[in-house]
Amino acid sequence: MTKIGTVTFHGAQNFGSVLQAYALQEFIKGLYDKFGKECDYRVINYRTEYQKSFYSIYKSVKNPKNIIKNAVAYRHSTALKIKNQKFEDFLTNYINLTDEASKANELEKFGSDFDYYISGSDQIWNVRALDFEDAYYLNFVENGKKISYAVSMGPLDIDWNKYGKEKYKALIDDYDCISVREIGTADKVEELTGKAPQINVDPTFLLTKAQWKNIESDANYNEGKYILLYCLEPSVEQLSMAKSISKKLGLPILVTRYNNKNDMINGFVKKYDSGPLDFLSYIDNAALVLSSSFHGTAFSMIYNKPFYVFNGMKDSRISSILKIAGIEDRSIERMEDIDRVSLEKIDFSAVNKIIDDEREISKNYLKNALEI
Repeated sequence: MTKIGTVTFHGAQNFGSVLQAYALQEFIKGLYDKFGKECDYRVINYRTEYQKSFYSIYKSVKNPKNIIKNAVAYRHSTALKIKNQKFEDFLTNYINLTDEASKANELEKFGSDFDYYISGSDQIWNVRALDFEDAYYLNFVENGKKISYAVSMGPLDIDWNKYGKEKYKALIDDYDCISVREIGTADKVEELTGKAPQINVDPTFLLTKAQWKNIESDANYNEGKYILLYCLEPSVEQLSMAKSISKKLGLPILVTRYNNKNDMINGFVKKYDSGPLDFLSYIDNAALVLSSSFHGTAFSMIYNKPFYVFNGMKDSRISSILKIAGIEDRSIERMEDIDRVSLEKIDFSAVNKIIDDEREISKNYLKNALEI
């Protein structure tokens, strides 16, 4: 039996992070089943204390800014506790985990446990990320082949001299197969190593709409007559645009998370108790999705939902998938763009064909990388 160990941001209490971890797991297990082979697939359960505190309800008051954040969190503490438990339940029930490791040196015990080690998707190669660790470049592996699948270095430029150019070049050079998620990351890898990696779609695209619907909850609101707003750090202008779109279409705005200081007072429908499976359902049932998030965009496409993405063409990760699908017009940037916002259904036939083709490309990459 082939043993596979993956490192990724599975412990981040972020819908996209945990769902992409699940998707890669299920797709690879399905590949082995398809070829009549067996695999023991595990996500290496690396969750640092910093990462846990980063997603905790209350933040350290050593930073004065956190006092306001904690006050806001207190108002929604019951819902946020439910949400946190739903994320933990998802990891327990849907992700095949190893024992937990909370410190980098504890990863050494996994260094020879697997035949293949995978750097899974999401921004795990983004050295600028607050919860980044060198472990996501598989620096703890002693024996076994190293591969990556659709990793991202994030949307911003990286000054490699500041972070250690030679170190990360050496770490990447040690991989047997390299796959990245978007053109921007491919350019960064080529800048470091002189080699052009393969570009593959995010793991969330590897599962079909039917597979996602199979695990979603029954969460809904107003019989689907709502706009789902999913932004990680919305600007004042983006929130104003969302409110104007809500008024234009006569639909309430539903949010699943508290965003930032720009979003402290509003009339949105707050579903802060939402877990990953609820998020899928709210996407599925929404009349319209507004997002500035990569995974908000991805799931809107998978579910074939009417959607618009704020500043999508200015984000290399999002613009990459919009260009591939030929739907750049789904990006809105300023108030004037609201004139073309509607609930009109998108013809997803071409998009679905492209996603199917990309899924086949990813299947072949993983089949070859894992020597199935």
